[in-house]
Amino acid sequence: MNYNDEIIKAVNSAKNVNQLLEQTDLIAEKSELKENEIYVSAQTKENINELKELIAKVSKLSKNQKPLVSDLLTEGDIVVLVIPIDEAAPKGRLILPQQMVIRDILDHHCMCICTQVEQLTDTLNSLSKKPKLVITDSQAFGKVSKLTPSDITMTSFSILMARYKGDLKSLINGAAQLSEIKTGDKILIAEGCTHHRQCNDIGTVKMPAWIENFTNAKPQYTFTSGGTFPEDLSQFKLIVHCGGCMLNEKEMKARMQKANAQNIPIVNYGVAIAHMHDILKRSLAPFPDILKLL
Repeated sequence: MNYNDEIIKAVNSAKNVNQLLEQTDLIAEKSELKENEIYVSAQTKENINELKELIAKVSKLSKNQKPLVSDLLTEGDIVVLVIPIDEAAPKGRLILPQQMVIRDILDHHCMCICTQVEQLTDTLNSLSKKPKLVITDSQAFGKVSKLTPSDITMTSFSILMARYKGDLKSLINGAAQLSEIKTGDKILIAEGCTHHRQCNDIGTVKMPAWIENFTNAKPQYTFTSGGTFPEDLSQFKLIVHCGGCMLNEKEMKARMQKANAQNIPIVNYGVAIAHMHDILKRSLAPFPDILKLL
């Protein structure tokens, strides 16, 4: 029997669910089902809507088990999000990590206030209650760190995404390799999406400039984007990867595992930027188990 493609796609994406996709219309006697199991027939449409509801239910439970930022918060906390609106910001929308953080905060009954770097001081001064956390775009790390009082914990969207989708400990270890870069060393700068590159693009323009300023060296760069990621990484001294917001957890971890298997250090944009601006310790303050590795 040919099942509806939409249902098959949804079922394949659901995790930890033992749905029984049977030809219900052809089964004379149906055995008793366990929790999260359901008979479905594409021909008679029996239980199609029930299946969709079950997938949504299990998906919601799965997401709640792996928070992005809410495990750092208590109900009623205030979080200030610093979101630069510059030439690299997409028109009319927020990027995915910003959307995900906002939703996670709201889902756990906390308050989020969005502002730009230029308004951060006024925003903080206007609050009668100290925010629990300030979260910023990686590119604004330096400015935001100077403007945020030292008694307010600060981190970045990129570091949150690294913890959520990857292995933050490995990325911290990769950041240390930046100090070992010499002229002529090969660095892979990889991005998970194929966005339109601006004149001041972070991957091809800003990141190389930051690396060269930090290392006083002139490395050689290879740039990849989208689904392209080399199988053989042996030529590279370091991999600098984007936050991976457009890659699923499986793909992001697969890239990191590939690098680790070939003993090639890997770091993401947010961790690299924080390290090169000497504010990595501060940006890891919400994660004491990671911070002690430095």
